[in-house]
Amino acid sequence: MRVAQDDHKVFVNCPTEILIEILSYLPVKSLLRFRSVCKEWKKLVQKPLFVNAHLKNRISNSLLIINCSNTDQKSCFSLVNAETFNETLRSELPMKANTGYKPSVTGSHNGLVCVSSASLLDVDPIHIWNPSVRKSRLLPRGLIPKRDHCWPLNYLAFGFNQAVNDHIVLRIVRIEQWRCCYQVEIYSLKSDCWRRVPSVPPIPTALDCRLLPKSICFSGHVYWLVKHKNGGIPNSILCFDMATEEFHRLMLPDCLVYTDTPSPLLWLGVIKESLSVFHCRPDGGKQLCDIWALKMGSWVRLNTVFLPLHGQKTRSLSLFDHKLLLVRQIEGLANYSLALFDPELDRIEDIGIELGSHWVYADSYTESLLLL
Repeated sequence: MRVAQDDHKVFVNCPTEILIEILSYLPVKSLLRFRSVCKEWKKLVQKPLFVNAHLKNRISNSLLIINCSNTDQKSCFSLVNAETFNETLRSELPMKANTGYKPSVTGSHNGLVCVSSASLLDVDPIHIWNPSVRKSRLLPRGLIPKRDHCWPLNYLAFGFNQAVNDHIVLRIVRIEQWRCCYQVEIYSLKSDCWRRVPSVPPIPTALDCRLLPKSICFSGHVYWLVKHKNGGIPNSILCFDMATEEFHRLMLPDCLVYTDTPSPLLWLGVIKESLSVFHCRPDGGKQLCDIWALKMGSWVRLNTVFLPLHGQKTRSLSLFDHKLLLVRQIEGLANYSLALFDPELDRIEDIGIELGSHWVYADSYTESLLLL
């Protein structure tokens, strides 16, 4: 007992720099328990200096999965260990659901997840949520005024601006009356407020022009796919520069400029520090996935992989540990399951994770202490 007490004193009286170095490698679950060791440790774990040091030492070691019930309006989430695929945490989403509400994940960065509604309506609340510590923040109402007799649509992006060490929500509001117009604002997590952005997206104001809901944040920029129902208008990528707060457009690979591929089969990602486009397409009885990367201002096709079907509906979600994270549905059944496809070995691995029939989100996740 005396030895245990002496060890306790050694750690409690340890210099702060050494404590930070030791504790910053521990998982969030352990650190939450350590807050009860003493007041000094509780304060330390919540200090920005320690939170940033801990985040720097974390790696993407989990899958975050969100399911929405079609009966009781409840949404549940689970965290799954990315190595063993064992569930480590399961709970309900802290956001209160209204009738007809279905959550949608805008993005995830540094352990924070931006959650809004799949309806895209500007009346729906926006939350920034940390499932690791089970804390969330409801964002205040935006500054863009409401318009009568029109239905404004929200296009959201969530990212991290490394230059100012701040997480931001970028909100583009599409206002449809006799014609379309766009207004833009940015929310800062650090200041907990919105501000207007004068820059306007350089995309056609035609009513058949749409930003795809899923955006990505990469290297100080935010990207959306822009699709057009009118075949005479080219598809493109909308880019927002966080430093200059200006928009510009990027063209897609030539073969995708006028494609009518549904949005779940065309999405953006990042491969080896390059903006990438994934395009799934049928080829006879097979499904192919073309992977493109932007290199020195030009699109280069990195690979075309064959996705095995075997009587299943398959679509890709994202790149996870250099493998494609797939959602599969056996024909005739309602539920979905997750699998990993290794394009180098041409092998698919069922990881034993079942999704409900109303699954919302599944992607890699890095735990953190932010919002604690």
